[in-house]
Amino acid sequence: MINNNKGWKSLVLASMCLSSIAFTSCHDAKAEKDSSDSSYTEPRPDAALNELMRTLAENDAPGFAALCVYPIPRPYPLKAIEDSVSMVDYFPIIADDSLRTYIRKSKLEDWESYGWRGWSLGDARPLWYDEGVQIIDYVSPAESGLQKILAREEIMSLAPQYREGWTPVMTLIEIDGDKVFRIDSKDDSYRLMGFDNVDHLREIPSVLMLGSVSTEGSAGYATYAFADSTGSQAEFMPDAESPVRITIKHPKLKKEYSYEVNPGYWRDILK
Repeated sequence: MINNNKGWKSLVLASMCLSSIAFTSCHDAKAEKDSSDSSYTEPRPDAALNELMRTLAENDAPGFAALCVYPIPRPYPLKAIEDSVSMVDYFPIIADDSLRTYIRKSKLEDWESYGWRGWSLGDARPLWYDEGVQIIDYVSPAESGLQKILAREEIMSLAPQYREGWTPVMTLIEIDGDKVFRIDSKDDSYRLMGFDNVDHLREIPSVLMLGSVSTEGSAGYATYAFADSTGSQAEFMPDAESPVRITIKHPKLKKEYSYEVNPGYWRDILK
């Protein structure tokens, strides 16, 4: 099963992925072979991988859905695929001609092990298998188009001064409170916005900071760091042990606040 850390990592990396008809991987760190991972290598699951390739080559949506470990993250603001029923419905969007042709031209020997990261296929690495399909890195043109439409709708819901040039990365909802946070990207910069409750999502945020994201280790664990002009700082580590928190420090006021958050969808809570 996908643990909390793996799920958060998938969400963050997927939300930053931009893809067209060409195969691209959001998980570059995941694809880096590390000799220290050799102790995690297990025999190739030939039967399962053969079946996986068959379901895609033959356009077998129920068969493919049965091989997945849910939820399967999709690039934000697309929603994760939560179960096999949803996967069967979504399968024609993901498994387009490009992906199925790539699979049909592949061989079992093209699957490589990346230690605890699982198994992936060829140079494109469109799928990651570890006791089931856990990550789908391929983004079809249809998905990419839908992602752009939803992203624009989301950004246009913000107050006008916060729209131009920004792209949604994720929405974070306080677990035992009313606060809502969002992270957006623009070129190489990132922005954290915080709102006191869902009634104010179209208004001026109570938290507004700019920052960057860095990654560490072969797994590419992410750390977001933000600051504003007053010296206040925020940090968010989506791959940290649960519960995941956004920490905001106000050095001048000698105050620090920590908010436990879960990922969510802006359009679900927008009023």
